[in-house]
Amino acid sequence: MKNSSGTTDVVNKNISEVLGATFSEISAEKKKELNIESGVEVTDLQSGKLLRAGVKKGFIITHINREKVNTPKDIQDILKDTHGGVYLQGVYPDGNVAYYAFGLE
Repeated sequence: MKNSSGTTDVVNKNISEVLGATFSEISAEKKKELNIESGVEVTDLQSGKLLRAGVKKGFIITHINREKVNTPKDIQDILKDTHGGVYLQGVYPDGNVAYYAFGLE
């Protein structure tokens, strides 16, 4: 989805604001330790979809709508054309696997 200027700058910013989170890539060592192939860590949470869905700081999102997530940009790319339900799959640093779902409007 593009804004009136023909770019996705505002659209991408809105996705981050809607989710209410900041993300960072995780190291290869962390991936190996948790036995995962992909993942982006939730490093901060504010009011937004993730907090309301029950996601906690430190959660590592490995997949969104069954697509692998390797970088924070992947989150933007996957969600930019998504309408309706969003399904997150991931793991916490202690190894507990978790799943979350919420609506994206």
